[in-house]
Amino acid sequence: MNWDDLKIFLAVAEAPSMRAAAKQLKVSHSKVSRRVESLESSMGVKLFDRLPDGYQLTEAGQELLPVALQTDDNLHAFGRSVTGRDSTLEGQVCVTIPDVVVINLFMPYFLNFMEENPEIQIKVSDSTEVFDLSRREADVAIRLTYEPPEHLIGRCLGQMHQAVYATQAYVKKYRPDLKKSPARWIGWGTPEQRPNWVDKSPFPYLRMRGHFNNILIQLEATKQDAGIGYFPCFLGDSAPELVRLSDPVPSLEVWLLSHRDLRAAARMRAFRQFIIRHIPDIKARLEGEMGKTVACRDV
Repeated sequence: MNWDDLKIFLAVAEAPSMRAAAKQLKVSHSKVSRRVESLESSMGVKLFDRLPDGYQLTEAGQELLPVALQTDDNLHAFGRSVTGRDSTLEGQVCVTIPDVVVINLFMPYFLNFMEENPEIQIKVSDSTEVFDLSRREADVAIRLTYEPPEHLIGRCLGQMHQAVYATQAYVKKYRPDLKKSPARWIGWGTPEQRPNWVDKSPFPYLRMRGHFNNILIQLEATKQDAGIGYFPCFLGDSAPELVRLSDPVPSLEVWLLSHRDLRAAARMRAFRQFIIRHIPDIKARLEGEMGKTVACRDV
C-alpha cells in the first residue's frame, strides 16, 4: 500500500468534502480523486460512496480508517521522537499564529531570534485554524485561547486586552462620547442591525458603518476616518494615527504551545526560551501598558 495514498484516504475520510481535503493537502481536487480511485483499485474494494453532498465511507472504508489512523499516529510519534533528540541549533521551526498577531506583535521577536540563530529558519503559517501539533502540522503554536490542550506544553505570554480607537480628527469632529453624536462604529461580526458587542461597548448608542470581518481592514478603515474601532491594544497602540478612547478590557490569553515530545530538540528549546525571555515586553503590549487612554473632550 502506498503511504501517500493512505494519507489522502485519511484526509478525505476526515474532511467535510473532497475539495476541503484537497485544500488541506494543497493539491488539486482531481489529484485527490485519482489517488482515491488508485487506492481502491489496488485494494480491490470500494472505500467511499460518491454522494451528491460528498464522499461517505463504505463498510470497507470504515474498517480501514482505524488502521490508517494508527499508522499515521505511529509515524508522527516516531517523527516527533527523532526530532526531539536533535541537539543541533539548525533547521526550521514552523510556527502557526494568526496574521494580525505576527504582523503587529511578534515579527520583531521572530526576526531577532533568527539574527541570534542564523542557522535556524522560522516558517510562519499565518492562520486562525487550529493546526495539529501531534501530526507535525506545525512545531509551535501561538494561540489565543482560555483553554490550551492538555496534551501540549506551554506558557501563557499574557492576556490580550481590547479598547476603542479613532483618529484625533474623527474624535474632534464627531465627539463619540456624546449620545447624539453622528459618529459610527466600524462594523464587524454578525451583520444584524445591532450586534451584541455594540451594546457592551463604551459607546452603545452609536450605529455601525459597513461590515468588515478582517481586523486589518477594520484598522485601515479607522485610520482613514471611517469611524471608531474596537481593537486589541497591541494593534491599536502601535498605530500612531490613532488615540485610545477607553480603558483596556481583558480578553483571550495568548499561549506559546508545543508538543512535549519536541521539548528537548535544541532549536525548539532555543525558540521557546527566546520568546519566554521577552514575556515582560510581550505582556505589556498585550495588556495596553504601552499606550494611554484619553477622554474624547481632551483630544
